Amino acid sequence: MKIGEKIKLRRKEIKMTQAELANGICTQAMISRIEKKKVRPSRDLMEKVAERLEVSIHYFYGEDSIESRYSKTAQLCKIIRQHLIRREYESVSYLIETNEELIEKSVGEDRDFFKWIHGLLFAYRDGNNDKALEYLIKMESGVKNGELRVEVIDSIGNQYLRKKEYEKAESYYQKGFDSFAEWMNHEKKAKLLLNYSICLFREDKYVECLDKVMQGLELLIEKDTLFLLGDFFYYKARCLEMLKQYGEAGEAYKKAQTIFEIQQNEKYLLITKMSLEEMQKVI
Repeated sequence: MKIGEKIKLRRKEIKMTQAELANGICTQAMISRIEKKKVRPSRDLMEKVAERLEVSIHYFYGEDSIESRYSKTAQLCKIIRQHLIRREYESVSYLIETNEELIEKSVGEDRDFFKWIHGLLFAYRDGNNDKALEYLIKMESGVKNGELRVEVIDSIGNQYLRKKEYEKAESYYQKGFDSFAEWMNHEKKAKLLLNYSICLFREDKYVECLDKVMQGLELLIEKDTLFLLGDFFYYKARCLEMLKQYGEAGEAYKKAQTIFEIQQNEKYLLITKMSLEEMQKVI
């Protein structure tokens, strides 16, 4: 049975119209053409169709197909990123070790992604910053994907930041910043801008730090997201405090505090409260 026939069969099973299936995914005309076997859908489109029809991608392609392997790889990358956000490096390591066969068959952007993860594990799992730096610097020039390349550059900057080699860290953050493009994911941009800000702050470059912080805030407010918003307000407050603009600093601390409360981020909520109290004592 062809893909189009399987889509139609499943759609009829759950009493879904072509318009309902297409909504937010593609046009109804596209679904009609797929079902009539007039066009072969892309893998990205089939991922969305499968999700809407509440079936696995294997329903259409089979367990051993290239498309199925692509789906498994994409899901693995997604799960790894979720653990990275939470800094759960042992879990990341476990996922890498238990999916060696799938990773070995990965190509292109996916292969570069897994290489990047290996570099991160040298630092955050093994505690070997020098090995991580050597590995990441070597792979950076070969990464073609713009977003992933920015992430690799950001990671190199982070390793230099950990080693307190601030000038080298700053040069890499600037390199990543210069690579920004309109189409890039705002969260990846925000991460680099925040790390850049932290580096500048530690170099006592408060005006430059504030400039990068404001760019980060503008980006996140435009995207209407709380992602890293509290962190940017916190560093805005720290910079303003160091520049002795205490009134504005206090307002920024309070905004950071509110966001951390919403996110139930107890660690950074406590840090923000303590910073505000220390500033008030100085005043």
